[in-house]
Amino acid sequence: MKYLIILTLLVFTCCSQENEDISNDLLDISSSFTISQFENVKTYILQNGDKQTYRSFDGNNPHFSFSGFEAYLNAETGQKNAMNDPLLSDFNEITMRDSSADPQYYTIHVVRVGDSKKKDVVIQEGMKEGRVYLLNPYKDDIKEMEINVEKYTEVILNTISAH
Repeated sequence: MKYLIILTLLVFTCCSQENEDISNDLLDISSSFTISQFENVKTYILQNGDKQTYRSFDGNNPHFSFSGFEAYLNAETGQKNAMNDPLLSDFNEITMRDSSADPQYYTIHVVRVGDSKKKDVVIQEGMKEGRVYLLNPYKDDIKEMEINVEKYTEVILNTISAH
């Protein structure tokens, strides 16, 4: 019995540590920014924006300048669609850049139902289909990032609804 308790505690500790690491890499924000809202923002940027390159990974990203920050779409197939052609693949990320914020970049990633069956779509460990995530590649304060993203998405959604 004593060994069973120790084993249970070890398993719980290992699993808890793994979950903490995953939650610092990404945060599920589906309850505050839905897949439907993501798709509406994507459509709005594609219909009303222009094209700009903001990183060396790819170029010609669909872009829209919102009040106080920029928003870019990233193609789901990465460099297989280095010029972000909407005819080659869909967009599963919205990156917001606020040059006066720290950090400056905030990326929202959507995992659509069926994405796990698509060979070119990358799904990070811990992600589930039908969810929206805030990515944290540089290990910043994820809770502070979430607060900032809520402000940005509010501006975006208000802009779209006023249009």
